[in-house]
Amino acid sequence: MEISKVEEIYALLDSFIENCKKNSKKHPYMVVVLMHEYFRNIWPNDPFITEEVSNDKLESISLCLKNCMNIIERTKDLGSYFNSNEIIDSFKKQPTHDGENQTQVVYGELWESLNSEYIINETQDVLRRLFVKGGLKIDELKEKKIIDVGCGSGRFTIALAQMGVKEIVGVDLGESGIKIGEEFARKLNLKNIKFIKNDILSLPFDDESFDFVFSKGVLHHTGNLEKGLDEYHRVMKKGGIGYLYLYGSGGIFWNSRKKMREVMKDIPMQYTQKVLEIIGMPNKRYVFVDSWYVPIEEYVDRKWLENYLSKKYSKILRVDDTGDININSMSNLQYSKEIWGDGELRYFISK
Repeated sequence: MEISKVEEIYALLDSFIENCKKNSKKHPYMVVVLMHEYFRNIWPNDPFITEEVSNDKLESISLCLKNCMNIIERTKDLGSYFNSNEIIDSFKKQPTHDGENQTQVVYGELWESLNSEYIINETQDVLRRLFVKGGLKIDELKEKKIIDVGCGSGRFTIALAQMGVKEIVGVDLGESGIKIGEEFARKLNLKNIKFIKNDILSLPFDDESFDFVFSKGVLHHTGNLEKGLDEYHRVMKKGGIGYLYLYGSGGIFWNSRKKMREVMKDIPMQYTQKVLEIIGMPNKRYVFVDSWYVPIEEYVDRKWLENYLSKKYSKILRVDDTGDININSMSNLQYSKEIWGDGELRYFISK
C-alpha cells in the first residue's frame, strides 16, 4: 500500500470520527450503528457476518452497500424510540466511573450475559483447539495447579475446571465478575475451583505457586503492563508453562479503536447494547463493546514483548487463535501489516 493511500485512509477516519462526535448527542442511535458497521468491516474475521465476501473489489463494495441498506431498513424506527427524552435520560442517570473502576464495571456487566452452559461448552472447544496449536494435551494439566490471572466472571476458569484439571484459581479485581463465577461454579457443583477478588498486580500467592499460568486479554487493561507481567512470571513454577494474550499495536485497526472510544464516551454503554440488540447483534458482540468502553488499554509492541519474554522464559511459541488477528497467518493478505499492525499477541511460554 502506498504511503499516500494510508494517509488518505487516516484522513477519512479522522473525518468520520469528528462527524460521529458531532452527532453523538443529537443522533446517538445513528452513531452506534455507524460505529458497529465500520468496526465489523475492519475486523479480520467477524463470525456474525453471514453474507459471502467476494475477492472481487467491486463485488465487495456492492455487498457492503447492500448491508448498509439492510441496516438502514432495520433502524428506520430507532429515531422515534431513542430520541425520547425519557429513554435517553434513563440511560444518562446510570452512574459513570473513571479508569480502573470503569474497566471493572464494563466487564462486570458484559460477563453477566456470557456465563451460560452454552458459552462454557463453546469455550472448552476454543481451549482444545488452542492447546493443540501450543502442543499441549489437556491430560497434561489434570494433575496441575492452575491460575487464571484476570478471570473476569470465570469463563475460562470454569471451562478448565470442567475439563478435569486438578485445581484452578481465578483471580480478578472486579467484584461482580467474581460473584458471577462463584455462583455458576456452585450451580455446576465444581469442587476443583476457587475465585479470589484481588488486584492481579499484587497476587496473594508465594513465588512459584502454579504449574500453569493462564491470562487471556487482561494485562493490557491494568495500567501497568510490566508489573503485571512480572507477577505472572513470579507465581509460575520453574518448569511451569503459561498462556498469555495481549493486544498488539500499530495499523489502522488498533488506531481506530482508540479514536472510536473518543466518540463512544458520550454514549452510555447500556444504550449502545440496546441499539445493537435491536439491529440483531447477539450478546457475544461484547468484543465490540469492550473495545469502545474500557478506558485502561495498552497496545503492546511485539518486539518489546518478545525481548521481555526471552529474558524470562526458556521457550516462547507464538500461536494464533480462533478469530484473532494473527499477522503470520494473514501475511498473504494484501496490506495486512498496514491494516492490523502487529496483530494480537498470543504465546505459550515455558519457564
